[in-house]
Amino acid sequence: MKQRAKMCQLYSRCPGDIERIIKEYARAEERGEVVRMRNTRGWDALRYARALYHDGIRRSWLQT
Repeated sequence: MKQRAKMCQLYSRCPGDIERIIKEYARAEERGEVVRMRNTRGWDALRYARALYHDGIRRSWLQT
């Protein structure tokens, strides 16, 4: 599954629970359900999930 699609899925499944969304995304990445194409910053799954969530809010592909 693509990263944004997984984040959107979790966002709609866990409305308003930011920490749960982030943790669930990180777990999904660790299980191999989503794959990062590159990891130039060396971030772990949880840090990346948090950054992806905030990017989605900032760029409006996750709607609040």
